Formats: sequence, C-alpha cells, structure tokens
Amino acid sequence: MHGTERRGAADSGIAAHATDYRPDIDGLRAIAVLSVVIFHAFPQTLRSGFVGVDIFFVISGYLITKIILSDLAAERFTLLNFYARRVRRIFPALIVVLSSCLVAGAFMLWADDFARLGKHTAAGAGFVANLALWQEANYFDVASDTKVLLHLWSLGVEEQFYLVWPALMLLAWHVRLNRFVLIGAILAGSLAYGIKATSTDPVAAFYSPVSRLWELAAGASLANLTLFAPRAAVWTERMIAKGLAAILFEPGVDQERAYRHVLSTLGMALVLVSTVVLTRRHEFPGWWALLPVTGAYLLILAGPAAWLNRWVLSSSAMVWIGLISYPLYLWHWPLLTFARIHYGSVPPPPQVLVAIIGASIALAWLTYHFVEKPLRFGKARRALVPALLTAMIAIGVFGVVSVASNGFPGRLDQDKAAYAAYFDVGSPRLQSEYIKYISQDQCNFYAWDAKIPTIAPRAAIDPSCYTRHSDQTVMIIGDSNASDLYYGLREVLPKNISLLLIWSSGCQVSEVIERITDTHHCHMANYFALQRIKADPPKVLLLSSNNSFDIAYIRRFARTVKGYGVKHVLVLGQRPHWKPFLYKVVLDNYWPNVPRYIQGHLDDELMTFTKTFQSQLQPDEPFEFVDEMKPFCNSEGCMSYLGNDPKEGLITADTVHLRPHASVWLARRQLAPLITERIEK
Repeated sequence: MHGTERRGAADSGIAAHATDYRPDIDGLRAIAVLSVVIFHAFPQTLRSGFVGVDIFFVISGYLITKIILSDLAAERFTLLNFYARRVRRIFPALIVVLSSCLVAGAFMLWADDFARLGKHTAAGAGFVANLALWQEANYFDVASDTKVLLHLWSLGVEEQFYLVWPALMLLAWHVRLNRFVLIGAILAGSLAYGIKATSTDPVAAFYSPVSRLWELAAGASLANLTLFAPRAAVWTERMIAKGLAAILFEPGVDQERAYRHVLSTLGMALVLVSTVVLTRRHEFPGWWALLPVTGAYLLILAGPAAWLNRWVLSSSAMVWIGLISYPLYLWHWPLLTFARIHYGSVPPPPQVLVAIIGASIALAWLTYHFVEKPLRFGKARRALVPALLTAMIAIGVFGVVSVASNGFPGRLDQDKAAYAAYFDVGSPRLQSEYIKYISQDQCNFYAWDAKIPTIAPRAAIDPSCYTRHSDQTVMIIGDSNASDLYYGLREVLPKNISLLLIWSSGCQVSEVIERITDTHHCHMANYFALQRIKADPPKVLLLSSNNSFDIAYIRRFARTVKGYGVKHVLVLGQRPHWKPFLYKVVLDNYWPNVPRYIQGHLDDELMTFTKTFQSQLQPDEPFEFVDEMKPFCNSEGCMSYLGNDPKEGLITADTVHLRPHASVWLARRQLAPLITERIEK
C-alpha cells in the first residue's frame, strides 16, 4: 500500500519538486532569521519581524515530516535513529551558546540575574524554555530584554513537537490512519485554540505548544501532500493551474511553470508583508499568524524551479545565511541582551547594534564550520551522541545548582553582594516588607496567586477595600502605583477619613469593555470601580498608574464620576521610574559613595507618558493633575534614599514601587495635604 502511494506521488505535479535538498528552503530560512534579528536589534525598523519564528515552524514541520514519512516508506525509520540525528543537529551549537552565556553572565550579572540565567539555562537544556517562560510571564516578571535566553522559547516548542510527532506518524503509518485527516484535524484544533487564547490568554497563546502546533502541522501537511498526493489533490491543482494560466497569461504558456511562479510570487508577498504590517503584538498569533504561515507554505509548495525560489531564495548569499541560520538565531539575542544590560537605562547606540549583528553572523559561521559540521557529519558522529547528551545534562545541572545557590553571590565583592542580597526580590525580608505594607493584594483583581499566569480576574476582592467607615471618603484606583500609596496615606491621613482602594496589576484607568469583564482583570477592575463609585461616591478620587493615561478618556471619566457625586478627581503623574532596579543603578554606577540625588538612569520611554499627558492639559480640565516628580526630583537629579542609610532608606527596591518609608514620606510631603484640603472644602 505504501509503495503504491509513492509511485502515485511520483507522477503528480505536487510531488515533482520533492527533492532531497531544497536550496530555496535555506533561502527561506535566511528571510526568517534576518527578520527576527533585525526586529530584535531595531524593532522600529522591522516592526513585525518576529513572524520569522512562525516561518521557521512551517519549515521545521515540513522537513521533519518529510524525513519521517520518507524513511517509513523506505522501511528504515526508527525512533532511535531519528533522535540521534536531532541530537547531532541541535545540541552542538546550543551547548556552545549556553556555555558562553553562563561564562559571560558570571562576569556581568548580579546574583539574582545569574540565578535567573541558570533557571533559563536548565529549561533550555531540557527544551522546556517556553513552559518556564510561560510560568513566570506575569505582572511581576522582569523586562523581557534582560532575559539572556528568552529566544529559546521557540526551540522548546519545536523540540516538544519532535518528541511527539515521530511517534504519532509511526503509529498512523502502521495502523493505516488517514494522515490527511489526522494532520488536518490537529491543525484545525490547534488553530482554533490559538485564536481563542490570543484574546483570552495571550501569554498561553504565545508560549503554549498547543497554540503553535498548527504552524508546524501546516508544514507537515505539505510534506505529506508532496510525498503522497491523492488523485483528487492532483486534479484540483491542475485545474487551478489551468485557470490561473487562462486568466493571467497568453495562450500557449506552460501551465505548470506559470502556476509555480504565481505560488512563489504570492507566497513571497505574504511573507514580506507579514514582516511589516503586524504591529499589534497583543493580537498575535491568532488569525494574523495565517499571513506568514500561508506565505511560507506557498513558497515551499511552489518548488525550487519557481522563479523567486530559483533566483532569489536559491542565490548563494541567501543559502549561505540559511545554512548558518540556526547558530545565528542562537547567538544574536544573548549578545543584544548583554549589550542592553551593559548600557543600562539608555539603549545601545545604533553602531553598536550593527556591530552585534555582524558579530552574531561571524560567530554563527564559526559555529557552523567548526562545531556543527564536524560533529554532525564527521566519521565518529554516532559515538558523539552520548557525549553530547552528557554535556547537555551537565549544563542543565549547573543551571539548577545556580538557582539553588541564588546565583553564586560569593563570586561578587562581599560588600556589593550583601547590598544586592538585601534587595533580592526573593528574600524573606523584602517579601515580608512588600506583603505586609505595600502589596495590598486583598484589593487586587489580578490573579497574583494563580499557578499559571492568566489575565482572568480574581473572583472578588475583600469588601474592606471598598466599604467606607465614615462620611469623609478617599478612593484610590489604578495599578500597583496606586496600591503602594495606600500604606503611606493610611498612616498619615486622619483616622476619621475612610481610605478605599480598588486596583489591578498593570492596569491603567481606561475604557471598559463589559463583555470581557469576566475574562480580563483590567476591565473587571475598571468596571467594578465605576460601579462602586456610582453606588457610593467618595469625596476625593485618586487615579495613579505607571502606564499612559488617555487624556480624552480621563476627561470623560472625570465628568462621569463627578456626575455620580465625586467632588475632586486627582490624576497623579508618574514618579521616577528607574532602569534597571534602583539598587543596581547604585551598585553599577555609584558604589560605595551613594549620592542623595542621581542624574539620569530613568526609563525614558515610560517617563514620556506623563510628559505627553501634561502637554495636552487645558485650563478647564474636569480633574486636577498632580506632578509626582516634584517631591522626588530637583536640579540635582532624583532622590535615591531617605535618611542617612542608602540601604535602609532606598526609595524603591525595584524600578518604581515605593518602599514603606517612602510611601509614608510621599503621603506626608505631598498627597495627604492635598487630600485633607479638599476633604475640608
């Protein structure tokens, strides 16, 4: 039966280009990797270059399934041989890059960052990087551009596919399942899940192998089609080719060649368009992923003889980049990340980024020629598999040990290490300070205690958060930059004033979409706050957020709540937002003589939000704007600590959230006088 399948395929137009090596596919790899590299280095230049990963998924699904099915048809497929080839293909370059990152990290990273690198190294070595990143991708996560191995999430997705797919194809082959139906069902189910998850749980949509499986399955379906095309598919393809030739070309043209050229042109157009038009990343993958996936599918389907495949993708330059695409993908992100860590609050200069791209290409070429090729194709390649497995396990174990040892703080200067350890976000002391005084999670709609990150809201917040105990009431709403004001105001304001708080992590005050309040914590928090204000309006309402306020909506919001009975609406601007954590700014730039005021080192991108908002203010606003920079900053810079001790008195333990003494200081210095003056009016 399987032999008959192959003879039938040999006569079909679909399978005519199913050769052993496709230089045009290496060229397609080049487009994919260059898109990703340029996007990571210059995100404003190629704003959706991230779709290169989706192109890689299609290529991987196609090539892997083609290898499996070809070997099954030739009766030479074994799982052991398949995985041995995967080890020789993937492990050598990955081992080199992981080892290099650990060495560089030992010199450049503080203990908490090195422990995080160890965790991601272990996850990368175990090919579960996507699952590890998914698990930690919540509001409390660190910035993605400081994660040295963030890019390994896609390798995790591919490896999880490699673990399951060969066994599934082997089973389908032996029990004679209809592979077209099987692969089609998997593709449809995964795509449906991905589309739904993109709107309801975007973190899952991005990292989950289930939501990405359809992209690999698209390539797999094409491999199955090119090797074993049913007669109906061959007939359909010929009819399409005939119709296109009649519409687009003069009579007498070679219909098969014309058809391939059209596929190639359309596929390339979809791929190139997808690298520039998908600017709203929160809506990706979802439906939008069909754009690069379909483009890659059509380019592969067009075959090596199609004109763009032959003259562009199969050109020597494109093939060369495609051949080094795997190590290039591995190298570029760590180099960019270490550069960003080195430059701190300012982005690396463009010439440095260009140099990093050049260094990534050079390292990729060296890795390909002196590591990949000898180990993958050398005479002793079979014997190397156990050695490669052992090396990868050793790297993973080292990563675990690094986490267990809290990043090996002993490798650092003892005084610096002690100062850094004091502010370690995982330390019991800092956790106790944050939970006891600052977090106010009983009033937080974000599911901070969820085992898997989700954007769905908590079922309810504590009634004490929104229930008044006196006639004079102040309510704070917004994000965590609202919640950390609560402790200081509660300590400073007179006890006869009811202080209320409704907030959700990472959520600015914004327009409510009621139909998704049950599935999105931001909309639930804003909806609930409006309902409470309407039912029992406070006299003073404070809005505080680390994100941008939409001034047009804030005007409508202020008029609405004043219509409910609120007397005063105070919109707080941003306080200093440091980059990186304030204590790391101190250690990297000012240790041991810590200045009271520090110039620069603020996150300029975030700080522009308040500047933009202020520039739009008009004399007759229905709210009052409160500049939170004034208490903290003057001509000397922005305040780093209070009192006499730069450790105990440091304003923030992270980038922006106030420590308890700073919350009290701000309340006493600025906010409480403003509130009491308006309460008494």
